Amino acid sequence: MSKLASHIGFVLLTLLSLLPFWLLYALSDLLFFLVYRILKYRKTVVLENLHNAFPEKSSEELNTIARKFYHHFCDLLVESFKLKTISEKELAKRMVVSNPELVNQYFAEGQSVLVLTMHYNNWEWNSFLPYYLKHRCLLVYNPARNLTWDGFINRMRSRFGGELISTKKIVKTVLNYKKKQQSTFTWLCSDQRPKINTRFWTTFLNQDAGFFPGAEALAKHTNFTVLYQHIEKMKRGYYQTHFEVLAERPAELPADEVLHRYVSKIEGIIQERPEFYLWSHKRWKHKRPTKNQQKQS
Repeated sequence: MSKLASHIGFVLLTLLSLLPFWLLYALSDLLFFLVYRILKYRKTVVLENLHNAFPEKSSEELNTIARKFYHHFCDLLVESFKLKTISEKELAKRMVVSNPELVNQYFAEGQSVLVLTMHYNNWEWNSFLPYYLKHRCLLVYNPARNLTWDGFINRMRSRFGGELISTKKIVKTVLNYKKKQQSTFTWLCSDQRPKINTRFWTTFLNQDAGFFPGAEALAKHTNFTVLYQHIEKMKRGYYQTHFEVLAERPAELPADEVLHRYVSKIEGIIQERPEFYLWSHKRWKHKRPTKNQQKQS
């Protein structure tokens, strides 16, 4: 994509973000018809993921979940771009943290925390967390290949005070702040598909799935308390999130225990309300390597 085309796209998306929510959701409904009915965007991937995750459900049940997912997915797209211009006051009504005192208590004690979540409901609005929290908020992300697009997205995400840190730099950044005795809140969306030669594999939604071991390694090394963040959709355009302790002293736990607790947590949430998970992602593309393959890697 040329720079000119990118800048034209950024202007159009900025103008889109200025629209009131009622009009954005009208556009989302039109987008749903286009994506789901006409283009059938990744519909095969979505239905295959759902079928493998819920083999006990009928085709009718799976199609109902898929349809609800696409409705939510289109809402998520327009809500994400709304970050460009939405006011602090408006977002405070739409993204509510029910128990910020749990996190802020660690800050009062001079402690940093690691926070794990997943691609569920509106994770993009987590860039608003610094509004509620006292820690220096480090939001971990995977950089886009298009650097111009990456910069545009990250300017939106950092509007409310969060510090965007790429996955390749997060360990160094966290340890630097630890050395300076600055309390940090490190946020990781840890359900992305890792490389095939990842060390940690488990069963996730009835399928073999690898997970990045970095969150576990960082937790073990720093011994920071690990929290889980759950995001609940209250109604269209309104979310409530809360935190709970996943591991108080991770350095004292058996190997991979933090990851096992995390996978168990997100699996239970997805099974209860599956339509809000990111089913269009090729999460299970890689297969668990054999022992010989693991030795070779």
